[in-house]
This record gives sequence, C-alpha cells and structure tokens, in this order.
Amino acid sequence: MVKSQSEEDFTVLLRQGLTSLSRTGEVYEQTLGSLSGLFIASDHISADEMADFAAAIDVRDSTAGIDAIGFASVNADDPTSQKIIVQRIEPAASHEAMFGLDLSAFPAVLAAAHLARDAHEIHLIPNVTLPGPDGGKTSAIMLKPVFRPDHSAAAAEPTLMGYVFTLVDLSQAFATLSEAQSKMIELRAWVGTTDLTTPPIFQSPSEDTPNPETALERVQSVTKYGQPITLSWRSTPFFDYSQPFRARWFLLTLCLMVTLLLFTVLRIMIRRERTISVLVEQKSNELETRETERRSIIENAMLSILSVDSTGIILQSNDAAQNLLLPGNFAGLTGRKISNLLPNLDLKKTDGRFKLTVPSTTISDEETILEVEKNTWLTSENEIRITLLLRDITASEQYAQEITKTEQRWNMALMGAQIGVFDIDLKNQTSVVSEMWRKMMKITDQADNADPYHALLDRIHPEDRDLLIEAEGACAQGISERAEARFRIKHADEDWRWIQSDAIVVERAANGTAVRMLGTQMDITESIELDRMKRDFIATVSHELRTPLTSIKGSLSLLEAQLKDSKLNAVERLIQIAQSNSDRLFNLVNDILDMEKMNAGRMTIEPKAESLSHIMVQISDQIGPYAAQWRVGLDVSIPKGSHTLWTDQKRVIQVLANLLSNACKFADEGTRVRLTATLMPTEVRIAVTNTGAGIPEEFHNRIFQPFSQADTPDTKQKVGTGLGLNISRQLVEAMGGEIGFESEPGKETEFWFTCPLANAAGIGPVEKADLGQLRAVS
Repeated sequence: MVKSQSEEDFTVLLRQGLTSLSRTGEVYEQTLGSLSGLFIASDHISADEMADFAAAIDVRDSTAGIDAIGFASVNADDPTSQKIIVQRIEPAASHEAMFGLDLSAFPAVLAAAHLARDAHEIHLIPNVTLPGPDGGKTSAIMLKPVFRPDHSAAAAEPTLMGYVFTLVDLSQAFATLSEAQSKMIELRAWVGTTDLTTPPIFQSPSEDTPNPETALERVQSVTKYGQPITLSWRSTPFFDYSQPFRARWFLLTLCLMVTLLLFTVLRIMIRRERTISVLVEQKSNELETRETERRSIIENAMLSILSVDSTGIILQSNDAAQNLLLPGNFAGLTGRKISNLLPNLDLKKTDGRFKLTVPSTTISDEETILEVEKNTWLTSENEIRITLLLRDITASEQYAQEITKTEQRWNMALMGAQIGVFDIDLKNQTSVVSEMWRKMMKITDQADNADPYHALLDRIHPEDRDLLIEAEGACAQGISERAEARFRIKHADEDWRWIQSDAIVVERAANGTAVRMLGTQMDITESIELDRMKRDFIATVSHELRTPLTSIKGSLSLLEAQLKDSKLNAVERLIQIAQSNSDRLFNLVNDILDMEKMNAGRMTIEPKAESLSHIMVQISDQIGPYAAQWRVGLDVSIPKGSHTLWTDQKRVIQVLANLLSNACKFADEGTRVRLTATLMPTEVRIAVTNTGAGIPEEFHNRIFQPFSQADTPDTKQKVGTGLGLNISRQLVEAMGGEIGFESEPGKETEFWFTCPLANAAGIGPVEKADLGQLRAVS
C-alpha cells in the first residue's frame, strides 16, 4: 500500500511535467501562429513593426525558452530555388549576424523546411549552430511555413511566402517544466533520437545518487514537431526520503520500542515493589529506632517529663521527673495522682507555659518555683492525654530578683548623680534608656516606640542637632574614639536646657561596622550658667581694674621723671618695683579680657591681604628692645619676594609678640633668638627658635592650657601670666592655621604656627587647586 501510494505520487509529478510540456508546445505554436498571421496580413513588415510585435508578446521573458523570433523568405517566382533567407529577426541587436542568413545552407534545416511545407506543420530542428558574436551558438529552430492565400479558383494551393521561426533554448524549456523536478525528480530529455545511451539534451541536477532499490523510474516517448522526444523521469533521494518506503522498518522499530517500553514498565513495577518492601522494612526499623530513641531521650532528659490522663493519674515519667518530684523514692511516679505532688496545678488550665509555686512540704524544705509547659492531645482511641514539661527555675528566679535589686541600686545611684544612660542598637535602630534619662528628658510614657533616644532628636535645638549627629557618626566610623557633644533641648514651655553627651562604641561587627553604642548624658545647664557668671565677674573685675591700673602706671611714670635727677636710689628702686608689678598686672588684666572675649565668642577676626615682610619687620622692631633687656640677640629671616598673608595683622603680631617675648625671656644669655618664615604651597610656616632650658616632657600636654607654667627654678624668676600661649593658640586656629612646638631640655626649642597665603586676587586664602598661586609660591 505504501509503495503504491509512492508510485501514485510519482505518477502525479510525471503528469504535471507532461502537462507543462504540452503547455510549452502551445506557447511555441501560438507564437509562430501569431507571427505567421502578421506576415500574411501584410506584404511587407518593417523592422519597427517586427520590434513592436516582439515587445508585445515579450519574447525574452517567456519561460518556454524562446530566444528570438524571425521570418525567412523564399523565392516564389523560382520554384527551383532552395534558398531560405532571413529577412526579419527580433531581438535584432543580439542577432545581427543572422540577417540575410541562408537557412538552406543547413541540410537539417532545409530538410525540415520541406517537410513542414509539404505537411503544413511546425517542424523542430534540435541542434543547429548559428552564427553569433561569440563564434556561434547551438540552438533549436522551430519552423512554420507561411502561405499567401490565393482566392482564385485556378490556384491548386496557396503560394509559399517563407517561414516564420523561433530560436529555442531547450534546456530552459525542460528546466521549467515543474517546480518539483529540481528536488523530487531527476529529468533527462532526448530530442531527435530514441537511443537512451546517447547524451541527453537536458538533465536536471541531482544532489545524491538515488538508491536503485527504492528509486522509481519512468520513460516515455512522443513524436512532436516531426521529432521523437523521449523523457526519462527518476525519483531523487529527496523524494525517496519523503516517501514512506521504510514504513515496514518503522513499524518494526515501533513494535520493538513498545515491547521495550512494556518490558521497562514491568521491570520498574517489579523494582518498585521491591523498593516499597525495602522502604517499609526501613520505615519500620526507623519507627522502632525512633521509639527507642524517644524513650531514651525521655528517660535521660534533664527536663522533667510527665504524661497524665484526664483524671490526673501519672501514666509515664522520666528519671528527671522522679528526681524532681520524689527524690530518693524508688517506687516511681506511675499510678500516682499529680494533685498530690503538685497541689497548685490546674489540669483544666489552657495549654501553654506558666509558672507554678510548690509549697515547701511537697518537694523540698523550701518553696520551689517550677516552669510548666502543658500540652493536651488525643490518642488514636480519642482518649485525652496531657504532657507536662517541668523545669526548676527557683535559682534563676532568685538571680532575676538579685539582678532587679542591682538595677534598682544602679538606678538610684544614677538618679543621685543625675546621670542618664542610653544603649543604642545601631543595627536594628532600637535603644534602651535608663529611668534617670527619661526623667531628665521629661519622657514619662514607658510604652513609647522602640527607639526613644532618636525620637528625642526633634526636640534638640536646630543649631545643635547636626553637631550631635556628626559626633556620633564620627565615633561609629572609627574617626574619633568618643562621641562628645553639647546640645540644647527644650521641654514644653521651659527654657532651653544644656545637655552634655558622651558615648563610645562598645561592639563592632567583623567588618568593623559599629553595632552598639553606650553613653551617658547630664544636664549641665547650671554649670554653664555658673561659668557664664564667672566669666561676667572676671570681665567686670578686669574692666574695673584697668582704669585704676592706668592711673597707677601714669603716676609712677611722672614720679620717676621727677626723681630722675635726685640721688634717692632707694626711692627709685621702689618706684621701679612698683612700675614692674603694675605692668605685670596690666598685662594680666589684658590677657584675661582677651581670653574671656574668646570664650564668649566676642573676639573678632578681620582677615585681609597683609605683607609678610612688613609684619616680620614690624614685630622685630617691637621686640628688639625687649630682647636686649634679656641680653639675647634677635635674627629675622624674611623670604625673598613679595608675599601676602590672608590674616588679621593685629592678631598675628599679638601671637608673634607672645612667642618672641617667651623665647627671649627663657633663652640663655648671649644666645640668639631666630624668627623664620618658610613658604609652602598654600600657607606660610612661621617659627620662633631659642636655646635654653627647654620644656620638661611632663609639661608638654599642658603647655597651651590657661594659667599653665612649667614649675622650674628658672620660671619662678621669670614670671608671666600663663595665658599667652593659650590666647595664641585660639587666635591662630581662628585665623585658619595650626600651632605647635618641638622642644628637648637643654637644646633648641621651636614654637611654630601656620598662616594661609592670600590668593592672586587678594580677596581670600589660596586654595590647593589655585595652580597660579602655587607656581608663584614655588
């Protein structure tokens, strides 16, 4: 059946090819018929008319393989003439060599022409080599005789005018017979012979050699246009593969696969039965093992476990329960009523965890506190069972009470010290605060959110909130060790209160991220108010002292001038002592006033572009006499060129005066004090160096504190206010610089500070990105 279906498919393809071949013949006949009608209708057809006709029928675009059409005339007046001369041909441009060609020169053409004339039919000449631009081309010629109609009764037959012909490419004609023949069928064609051993005139390409066992082949011969035409069709490998030639093998394979599938299914079922048996055995063993393990766990568990029925009779217990409820009794708990052992236990209570107090007479000589977890469940017979888990928490409860008492004592201590404590969980954004902290911050609601500390930020003064956040952020990032800040907070309609905060990070993650921060906060409003009152008092006293001191200094100067020529040496010495102490007291008052202005924020700094050389010359002229008084020299090293500082000239001279006066005062006699300036890209480093006893190591960390002086015999003779270096540090930092020193006892001591350079426009300090100023400095 399958083979028959394949042969039918093959026959359909053959019929399609024969039908297409018949249609191609009709195209030839119609073309030659139309062309003969054109020449019959007119005695003379011009070249233009011939071209128009060829264009109308679209000769070159025909799928029938027509290359050209033409007309060849005969000599009608001379019946003995054999010449057949080509008069017209289109397309003329590609066939110029055929104009005037005598077709009778080709014996095959002449013979076919006579047959066509006698039979009044179209004749085909398959292989004719005609002249052409490339030395000639082999084509097939189809001839049709053209007779001039003669309507006279005396004429036996019409007069032969000539022959219309077509030049045909048979390869193209056979190649376009069917779309399927390029893949499904291999076609070979012979024209003019029935000998299939000769080379065919056309053979369609075949990709692979067909299998002789499965290939279908059909040969058919017809006589057409006076020539035998033999066609041979043979199925291609593509056709063979597209046909179900191997259906029997496919069916056999399918049956084998089904058999294999059934065998596999049966085998799987058998294996599954075995696996289920093994699993059942394993599960049984596991259940038995689990039961044994459960019993072992229950028997050996440190947690006391009891199983009782609905009436309170103990059905099962472990050793831990035995030791807890009946220590030293080996009779066991099974069968006893739970109410006799735990009289306060209510079995009707809701399942869950709760505490149970056992009187001292039941378990031990002292009252016992148990943690009980009750769980009610049903057996397979719907009997009620109650499982009780008991744990003795007497010790932990006592510890909890002790911890509570300790916390109460700590809270009382913190309350007494007025210190609030906070503990922040930075990972979960929660916080815990002490009772004193809540009281200090006026937070009485104990059920507020989980982060009461950060909820307080909205009540902090807007100017102080960022300071606190920055301090805590720097500590969390490890930039600073502690987070210290002062901020103001307001409670309802009260005035602003000052709070001192101090916190540290007490826990960090493995990657260094801060996890927990612990700190304290105190209300320092009264302390700040006392400091303010102290500063106001000192400022008032200092102002009140300045006026009489000025009068005393003036009076002493006048008195000294009047006694200048007298010989009262003792009186002159007393005046000098009084004048020296009044100068010292006057300087102390001025330093105290300056320090209070700085602390109060009233010290104004007015920076502008100032000449470095002018400042150094001015201070050297001012300190020169003072240096001579202490019998030391003064060397000033001024950088070459014109350099400007962005500073307050009055304040920088005050700093230099403090540093130079100290250097001259504590320098060894006969040595020289040096004042130098070193240019750097964005600032100037000004240094004062002397040679003397130096600064003791233990005094280094206190040298810039107010009223601080090293306790040495030399300093006791060379007294001062102890405020100069503190004032100098605050002035330098206020002007955007830094101050420091290097000293080693018995060697040189150097005090230095930095001062910003003015930019090129002289309207601000030079920035690091100001390359023009950098080049000027270098």
